Amino acid sequence: MNVEISKIAEDTVITPQIDAKNFWHLYLEVVAFGIAFGSTLSFVTVFITRLGATGWQIGLFTAGPALVSILFTLYWGRWLKTRSLKDAVVKTALWHRVGYFILIPLPLLLPVWLQIWVILILFILMAIPGTGLSIGFNALLATAVSPHARGHVVGRRGSLLAGTTMLTFILSGLILDKLPFEWGYITVFIIGALGGAWSTYQLSCLQLPEVPIFEMRPMRDRAQPGRGIAFGEQRPHRLTVGLRLWLQWQAEGQFNFIKQISTSYWWVMLAFFCFHFTQMLLVPVLPIFWVREVHLTDGVIGWLNAFFFLTMFIASTFLEPLTERFGNYHLTWSGAMLLASYPLLNALSNGNILLLIMASVVGGIIWAILGGALYNRLLELVPDDNRPTHLAMYNLVLNVATLSSTMLGALLIDQFGGYAVLLLIFILRLGSGLVLAKCG
Repeated sequence: MNVEISKIAEDTVITPQIDAKNFWHLYLEVVAFGIAFGSTLSFVTVFITRLGATGWQIGLFTAGPALVSILFTLYWGRWLKTRSLKDAVVKTALWHRVGYFILIPLPLLLPVWLQIWVILILFILMAIPGTGLSIGFNALLATAVSPHARGHVVGRRGSLLAGTTMLTFILSGLILDKLPFEWGYITVFIIGALGGAWSTYQLSCLQLPEVPIFEMRPMRDRAQPGRGIAFGEQRPHRLTVGLRLWLQWQAEGQFNFIKQISTSYWWVMLAFFCFHFTQMLLVPVLPIFWVREVHLTDGVIGWLNAFFFLTMFIASTFLEPLTERFGNYHLTWSGAMLLASYPLLNALSNGNILLLIMASVVGGIIWAILGGALYNRLLELVPDDNRPTHLAMYNLVLNVATLSSTMLGALLIDQFGGYAVLLLIFILRLGSGLVLAKCG
C-alpha cells in the first residue's frame, strides 16, 4: 500500500482518449514488471545462495540498498522537482534496469567468489537510481490517469501483477530445474532484463499534463519499481510511504524534522521499529534455510513463491470488511503475532513440501491483511497537519530496522543455523505484536 505524490494540473484536463491510451500502457507496464519481478528480482537471492554466499553477504544484499535509500532519498527528491516527471522516471528506470543486462553473462564470465561480490556491488549501485524511480513512479502513475479512473486502473494492475508474477515464478523455477545451473540462471536473467526493458518502454509512452501541482492521495498500487530484492515475505508490498512523501518535504536541514515529532509518536515508531525489525530479520535466513538446510529445488521455490503471492492477492479482498469489523489497531497487533507462524511452520517443515506450502498460504493470507492494516493504522496515528514530516520519520525507522535486522539475521544463521534462528524469530515476532498492542 503506497501513498502517491501526484502532480495534476488545475487547468489541464486529461481527455478520455489520452486516458484510454495511458490505461493500456500502464497495464502492459505492470505485466512487464511482473515478469522482471518473478524472474530476476526473486531468484537472484537464490542464485548467490547456491553460489555459496555467506549469511552476512546475503544480509548485505538487502541492507545495502536500504542504506542507499537513506543516503539518496533527499537528493532524488530535489532532483525530481527540477525536471519533467516522465523524463525523470524514464531516465531513472533506464539507469536502474541496465543492471539487469549486466547480470546476464556473469555466470559464464567470472569465478564463483567474484560473481557474488560483483552482484552485491551491482545491486547496491542499482539502488541509487532505483531510489529515484521508487520516489517518482507513483507520482507518474497518478498523473497519467484522471482521478475518477484511478481505483479501476490500480485494481486491474494488481490483478495483472499477481497473475504475471505467479506464472513467471513457476516458469523460472521450471527453467532452473531443467537447464544446467549457469544456463538456467542466464535464461532467467534474460527474461528479467527483457521484462525491465519492456516496462521502461511502456513508461516512456505515457502522456502527462504539462503543468502539474502536488496532491496527496492513497493509490494502493502493488508494483514497486526500483526495489531490488524480494524473498520470503518481501513481495512487492513493502511500505515506502515516507520515501515518496520526502519528495514534497520542505525542511531547512536534513534532520530538523526530528524536532517536529511529538512524544507519543516516538512510542509509535518504537512499535513499528520492532515489527519491521522482526519481519526483516527473516530475509537473509530464509534463502539459506530453503537452499542449504532443507535442499529445495528452484522449481519448488518458484511454486512456494507463487502460492504465497496468490493467497496474498486473494486474501487482500477481505481487508475492507475485516477493517470495518475489527479496526486497524486490532488487525495490526494480532496480525503481527499471527505472522510469527510463518517462520515457525518453516522451522517445523524439515523439508516437507506440504508443510512449506501451508506456510506460504498462511503467510500470504496474514500478510495480505496485515500489510494493509499496518499502513492504514500508521496514517491514523500521523497528525493531519504535519503528515510528510511524520511519515519521513517512519521511512527512516523502516530503513534503520532493515539495515540492523538483516545484518543481525545473517550473523545469527552463520552461528546457529536455520532452525534455531527461525524459532527465535517466531518468539521475537510474538513480542513485536505485544509491543504494537501496547504502543501502536
